[in-house]
Amino acid sequence: MTFPLKKLRQQAQRIAKIMAMIGCIALSVHSPVTRAEQPSEYRLKVAFLYNFIAYTEWPEQQSLNLNFCIYGDDPFGEHLQHLRGKKTSEQEIVIQHKNTIEDLAACQIVFISRSVIHDLGTILNQLNEKPILTISDSPNASLQGVVINMSIKEGKVTFEANIARAKRNGLKLSSQLLRFASEVYQ
Repeated sequence: MTFPLKKLRQQAQRIAKIMAMIGCIALSVHSPVTRAEQPSEYRLKVAFLYNFIAYTEWPEQQSLNLNFCIYGDDPFGEHLQHLRGKKTSEQEIVIQHKNTIEDLAACQIVFISRSVIHDLGTILNQLNEKPILTISDSPNASLQGVVINMSIKEGKVTFEANIARAKRNGLKLSSQLLRFASEVYQ
């Protein structure tokens, strides 16, 4: 009988984390005190990256690390330091920069930069049916097969999710995450 209670506690903790993240982002974007110091687009996107990772389930993981790889130019700069060393489900996030498509197979999360988006078809073919969470911030990337695609609308970060691709890659996106998506492609 303790199993359902434990599951409910875990779900409540997840919801609390999402609500806290949304509250922090909302305050930082709309607070009159910080109006002069608007957070940069990529600082906001880093907060979302952590939640994308935290609310994704991979098939059995053998590693103690989750390799977060950036393919192409790094748009996050120093903001990415906020992810370095953070843990999710007892796994530490390790940030890596990859220079070749073949190197991406060693990653659990791949951010596909705008600088390489012209090769999106080739990249996705290489990662197809591998347990890799693909993330981008380029127009129509989710329609083309990227699992999560971020954008900025009216000064706020929004995202689309392609759950059909996630399932093909053996990933499960939490329903708690999906309810915040602007679009969900099935």
